Amino acid sequence: MSANGSAAAEPRLCHVRKVPDFDGYGFNLHAEKGKPGQYIGKVDEGSPAEAAGLRRGDRILEVNGQSIAGETHKQVVARIKQRPDDAELLVVAPAPGDPLPAELDAPPSPPSPVASAGVLAPAAPATDAEAPRLNLTMTAAEMRAHLASKKKVDPKKVPMDLKSKFDIVKKL
Repeated sequence: MSANGSAAAEPRLCHVRKVPDFDGYGFNLHAEKGKPGQYIGKVDEGSPAEAAGLRRGDRILEVNGQSIAGETHKQVVARIKQRPDDAELLVVAPAPGDPLPAELDAPPSPPSPVASAGVLAPAAPATDAEAPRLNLTMTAAEMRAHLASKKKVDPKKVPMDLKSKFDIVKKL
């Protein structure tokens, strides 16, 4: 218990290690504009992040032994990627009564058809004062698959054998 009588959340060191049968660490890093701090968004089931003890809403204090206070989202991502196979994250769970960032406040829900079509989806009918919110219901693996499916194929880079090239030139 802290001096004011509330239970203080204890920081936890989570050592996340990549495994061969899982792509990446399996969590989304979340930052909210205008508010300090980086948070753990969605944690994939069966992921290295889940095995290391990361939980949705955890606030990151340090990455690989270095404080991330005042760093941008991009800088924190670079720090996590600094080591090729693992990352040590010092995190703290939100204290009871502490507000979570807006997108993390709502309990996780299954992806809706609108949510699976893109990254941005309104959480509720948008009013003039409320802008569309980030959709964090997709797991990192789902997001990678979604983005990969949107990649365009450059016909100039498609491998072609010599006979096919000859046939094309012959038709000209």
